[in-house]
Amino acid sequence: MKVVSEADLRVALLSGAVVLFEAGVEREVSDEIGSVALQMGAKLSGTPEPVVESTEEPAETWVEEVAAMDTDIEINLNDEPKTFEDLDAVVAAIETLVNESNPEDFKTDNSPKAAAVNRVAGRTVATDEREAAWQAYLDR
Repeated sequence: MKVVSEADLRVALLSGAVVLFEAGVEREVSDEIGSVALQMGAKLSGTPEPVVESTEEPAETWVEEVAAMDTDIEINLNDEPKTFEDLDAVVAAIETLVNESNPEDFKTDNSPKAAAVNRVAGRTVATDEREAAWQAYLDR
């Protein structure tokens, strides 16, 4: 992944890896480091800035419009934390990763990387859900 930062940037991972980005200088880095750099404000190299016009409506208006639609859309307005209803699906995703045995999908402690689990699960898996699924996989 090629990443460039507008300002000097220091990316440090829990694994101990540290990468310094000099302002305006493109760097080729791993996806893991690139993802963290992007979260810290860096940009993918060669990607033009999107032009976004604000067309946001107040949330209440949007909710009312969706509620008026004749669809089966379920909206959770309570912001309650997601339960582990599909923990088995995440365990199955982890089992797939283990069977594929790609070292790039695992951290140094041999647990699966979040990005790999998300990719195989087909959705963003919360940290606590991923850790519970990993423990469930190990306990089998």
